[in-house]
Amino acid sequence: MRRVCFALAAACVALAPLAPSPTLAQQPTQSAAAQYGVDVERIVSPGGIEAWLVSDSTVPIVVLRAHWRGGAAIEPERLTGVTGVMADMLTEGAGSYGANAFKERLEELNMSLGFAAGTDGVGMSLTTLSENRDAAFEMARLALNEPRFDTEPLARIKRQVLVSIRTRETNPGYIANLALDQALYPNHPYARRTSRESVEAITRAALVERRAALMNRATLQITIVGDIDAATAGRAIDHIFGALPQGARPPEPPQAEIAAATPLILRPLPQPQSLILFAAPGIQDEDPDWIPLAVANYILGGGGFSSRLMDQVREQRGLVYGIGTGPSVRDYAALIRGSAQSENENVAEAIEVTRAEMARLYRDGATQGEVNDAITYLTGSFALDLDSNAKIASVLHGYQVAGRDIGYVNRRNDLIRAVTLQDVNRVIRRLFNPEAYTFVVVGQPVGLEATASN
Repeated sequence: MRRVCFALAAACVALAPLAPSPTLAQQPTQSAAAQYGVDVERIVSPGGIEAWLVSDSTVPIVVLRAHWRGGAAIEPERLTGVTGVMADMLTEGAGSYGANAFKERLEELNMSLGFAAGTDGVGMSLTTLSENRDAAFEMARLALNEPRFDTEPLARIKRQVLVSIRTRETNPGYIANLALDQALYPNHPYARRTSRESVEAITRAALVERRAALMNRATLQITIVGDIDAATAGRAIDHIFGALPQGARPPEPPQAEIAAATPLILRPLPQPQSLILFAAPGIQDEDPDWIPLAVANYILGGGGFSSRLMDQVREQRGLVYGIGTGPSVRDYAALIRGSAQSENENVAEAIEVTRAEMARLYRDGATQGEVNDAITYLTGSFALDLDSNAKIASVLHGYQVAGRDIGYVNRRNDLIRAVTLQDVNRVIRRLFNPEAYTFVVVGQPVGLEATASN
């Protein structure tokens, strides 16, 4: 299996794309891609490396995304966090450039370059002006092939991680997500977190080993969008990635076995508001019900103020600041997740109303009008996900990493339009049973008692 996170059936890579510098940030434009579809082609570089390319000279910018399988889920437990540190260190000096000189050169070129590690993979993001693309591609090549992993930047990055470890104990999002992961798959690597001991154990040798284990051609996937033709893109691919060894696919962790629901888990934290998370088993994005799930989720909690939960829990009763749901998919676990924030005295009622509204939808199903509205929004808003090179690259690369075929982006709306009321209600009965959901509350909620085992 291959994994990406999706929301409302639009791809978003678990590894969030790094933001471009302000000068490179594209203003939304009604591009040909947004109006008429994405003209994407599969290219093969002279060196035999495949990529997806959207060649569009409307804006003089080139965006490149790359992805390798293998992330925190397959790290040695004693070195939890090493992949993230390795990814950060790739832009902390390379070739003849020390850490400061490397960053200064990126600024001179007015480009962005970054690497990020997630639970299941490592991503690379590059954005450059067309006039600087050759120099930008050289900086990417250096970072990928000749990282220095110098002592001082490594010590600095480790200090930063250790500071985050100290502060996370008062971070409600961290506490809630850890509690949820430990409840749903307690013995899986997804429930692990970086520790002081694991960070202190990270050495330069560990970074070198991690890079060698992951950064090869075996699982490399590349998407390029912007002001570049196929021949030039092929040469750029070989320049940046050509020196990587073929290598082998990394080992895979076990499939996560999701535990039975725990009705309520409380994690005390002194604060005037509480964070509420809730989750139940979901489906992988290759499941036939994936597209109907996008429509069903829009109706339940993914449609903002159009969703049932937002209407009943916030608009009608004012119990939360906001509430939403969506599929959350990793390579080896799939969930339906929701979240809300509420004042402590309103938490108990907010959970009660949330469960009641889910139960009503589960029992009675959706209406044809709700399905029609969801389809209209999901198809109509998709153009907004394709109104810049950066957005096209993110969506397209998400589909590529998820294993979609190259034409999927142009069929996606038709697949959503084909969803029927019967499809939606089948998914609701399959995935929205409120009894299957584990609820986690972090804060000082009034009038709540955790399940005895927690």
